[in-house]
Amino acid sequence: MRKNILFLTLMASSVLAAPAMILGQSPTNPAASQPESEQSKPQAVRAKKADAETSTAEQLRELKELILQQQAATQQLQQQLQQTQQQLQRIQSTAQAADAKAAAVETNDAQQAQKIQEDLTNAKNAVTAATVQLQAKKLDTLDHPETIAYKGIRLKPGGFIELSSYFRSHATLSDLATCFNAISLAGQAGTKLTEFGESARDSRISLRADADSGSTKLTGYFEMDFFAAGATSNPNQSTSYTPRMRLAWSRAQFGNGWTITGGQMWNLTTMNRKGTEAEPGTTWIPNVIEAQYAIGNNWGRFAEFRINKHLGTKVNAAFSLDNPTYLNSGATNTNTAVAGLASVGVGGDGNSLVSTCTSTASSATPPVITTTCTNTPTYSTNLAPDMIAKLTYDDPKLGHYEVKGLIRIFRDRDVATVAVPGVDNHAYGGGAGFGAIVPVLPKKVDFVAQGLFGKGISRYLDSGQYDFVVQSTGENMQTVLGLSSLAGFETHLKPKVEIDAFFGNEYFGRTTYIASGTTLAGYGLPTATNTGCYYETAALATAAGVSSTCTGNNRDLWNAKLIGYYDAYKGTLGIVRFGAEVDYVERTTWSGTGGLAVGARGLAPRGNEKTAFTTMRWILP
Repeated sequence: MRKNILFLTLMASSVLAAPAMILGQSPTNPAASQPESEQSKPQAVRAKKADAETSTAEQLRELKELILQQQAATQQLQQQLQQTQQQLQRIQSTAQAADAKAAAVETNDAQQAQKIQEDLTNAKNAVTAATVQLQAKKLDTLDHPETIAYKGIRLKPGGFIELSSYFRSHATLSDLATCFNAISLAGQAGTKLTEFGESARDSRISLRADADSGSTKLTGYFEMDFFAAGATSNPNQSTSYTPRMRLAWSRAQFGNGWTITGGQMWNLTTMNRKGTEAEPGTTWIPNVIEAQYAIGNNWGRFAEFRINKHLGTKVNAAFSLDNPTYLNSGATNTNTAVAGLASVGVGGDGNSLVSTCTSTASSATPPVITTTCTNTPTYSTNLAPDMIAKLTYDDPKLGHYEVKGLIRIFRDRDVATVAVPGVDNHAYGGGAGFGAIVPVLPKKVDFVAQGLFGKGISRYLDSGQYDFVVQSTGENMQTVLGLSSLAGFETHLKPKVEIDAFFGNEYFGRTTYIASGTTLAGYGLPTATNTGCYYETAALATAAGVSSTCTGNNRDLWNAKLIGYYDAYKGTLGIVRFGAEVDYVERTTWSGTGGLAVGARGLAPRGNEKTAFTTMRWILP
C-alpha cells in the first residue's frame, strides 16, 4: 500500500509540472518567461497554442479523475485495513480468552488430578483399613467362632443361665409356673400363706445344627430346661420327662419353597412372628419370667409332623399332625368302666391314668350290682392325631397376620361286662383362631393380639381345663366350649430396655346333661356344691354345718401383667439381662346351689393371685 501512495504522489507532481513545460516556461530560466505579444505571433502558432491548451485541460481532467479514483481506492484500502485491524484485535481477544480458558482448564485439570490422586490415596487407605478389619474379623472369628464345624455340619450351642425369684400373695407350691386353673379360692388354705422362692430351673441348654445339601438346607434344633416332673410327667400340654426336653426337631428346606419338619416343637397353634416355621425367633412366646407364660396364650409343645409351603414372598401355609391326648373332666362315669381317657393336668404338669372300676353284688335276690370307678388316668388311648392348618401374611410395614384351624377326634370305650357288651364312643372337637403383630412404631412398639375358640380345645389354652365330659347315660363324650384371647404391647423404646404389657382371658362353657330324671351332670353344674371352698379345712366346714365339698369348676380366668428388662451388657460374650414382672390373676367358678336351702342363690367362689418375679440371666451368644 505504501508503494501505491508513493506512485500517486510522483504522478501528481508530474501533472502539476506539465502545464509549465507545455507553455514553454522553465522554472529555472527567468528570461524565457517573458511573454510575447500576441500580436507578434503568427496565426499558426496561435492555433498550436490553443490545441495545446485544450490537450492540457483534457489531461488535467483525466488526471483529476485518476486522482479521485486513487483516493477512493486509498479510502477503501484504509477501511479494509481498519476492518482487518479490528478483526486482528478480535482474534487477539479471542486468543487471549482461549489462553485464559486453557489456563483455567489446566488449573482445573490439575485440581481434578490432585483430587483424583487424593481419592485414590483415600481409597487405598480405605481398602487397606478394610483389609485390616477383615483380617482382624477373620482372626476374631477364628478366636470366637459363631459355629463349630463338624464334618460339614455347623454346630451352634446356646441357651442361658438364670436365677429367678418369685413372691406370691397366696401359696401354690408351683415354683416359677403358676397353676392358673388351681389358685386358691375364697378362704382355702392357700389363701392363708404367702410364698417366696428362688429357682434356676428355667435355665436352658440348646444346640443348633445346620448343613447344606445342594439347594436343600438341613437344620436340627435341641433345647432343654430343668422343669422335669418325674413320675407325674405327661404329654398333655408339654412333655415334662426327666431330663425335660423342650424342643427336639429336624427340618429340610427345599429350593422349591417346601419345608418338612418333624420332632417336638412349638406347634402350629402357637403364634408366629413371621411365616410358619418352628424355629426360635420365628415363633411368638410372651417374653415373661412366669414359666406358665400368660392366660390367653395359645400353645403346645409336643411331637408334631409339619409341612410348610412358601406361597410367594409374603404368604405361607402349613399343615401339621400332632400327638394327641384327651383331657376328660372325670366327673360322671360312675355306672360303667370307661377306658382310654386322661384327666386334666394342673398347669403344665398334669397327671392322669386309665380308669379302674370295681363291681360288688348285694345279697338281695336278684342281687344289685354296684360299680365304683376311680378316675386316675395319666395317658389317653388316642385314635388319630390332632390336625392343625395355618395361613400367614407378612409385610415389613404392615406386620404379621395369621389364621388357623384345629380338628380333633376323641374316643373312649365302655368296658364290656357280663350283661353288657363293650362299645367304642367317638366325638369331634375343633376350633379356629387368629393372630397379629402390628408395628405401631417400627422397631420400637408392636401391638400383639391372638385368640382361639371352639369345642374340645382346652389342651391348647394356657390354663388347661377339660376337653369334654363323659355322660353316664351311654358314655357319650360331650365337648366343652373354650374361648381365649390375649392382647398387649411389646416396646423397645431404647436399645437396652424392653417393657411389655399383656392382658389375657380364658372362658370355659357350662356343659351339662340329664343323668336321670331331673338330675343334671357334667361340667359347671348349676347344682354343684361349692360351700367347702370358703373354709380352710373340711373340719371347719363340717363344724359350720355345711358340706366340705368344693366343686369349683372354672368359668373364667384372666390376668394382667407388666414386664421389664434391662440389658446391662450386650456384646460378643452374650447378654447380661436383669428383669422384673408383676402379675395379677383372677379365677371365677361356675355358681352352684348344692348344699344350700331351696331357692338360695348359688355360690360362685373366686380366687386371685398377685405375683412378683425378678430374674438375672446370662444369655449365651
